[in-house]
Amino acid sequence: MPEFNISRIVAKVDTGADTSCIHAVEIEPFLYHGHIHVRFVTHPLQFDESVALACTAPIIDYRVVRSSNGQHERRYVIETELVLGTHHLQTELTLTDRSELNFRMLLGKEFLSKTCLIDVGKKFCQDKLSANMAKRLK
Repeated sequence: MPEFNISRIVAKVDTGADTSCIHAVEIEPFLYHGHIHVRFVTHPLQFDESVALACTAPIIDYRVVRSSNGQHERRYVIETELVLGTHHLQTELTLTDRSELNFRMLLGKEFLSKTCLIDVGKKFCQDKLSANMAKRLK
């Protein structure tokens, strides 16, 4: 996600989720030139909060989302470019704290149905993050 300076993030394909989401903490809405925006911090590396990226984006919507544990949560929705392999795609993301979950991002069916054919027999289809690249992120 170039807009947020996130070069790599492990995302789970979730055909049961309507909307995609990204891990976000310290979520704070604010007014900028008459439009509502949101500030948030994301930790793109799994199980590692040493990399903290401060992000801002316009809020394009609010959604009530039922999480995997059955709780309903009202979330801010933002839009950003997602680079997936060689494809540059606009997508909507909801913001939520995923620090207790294995993946910092979910790709939901709204995004997937427009862009992807899913092979459920495959995992980790993109190149792995090299140790050198991981060090540069820190």
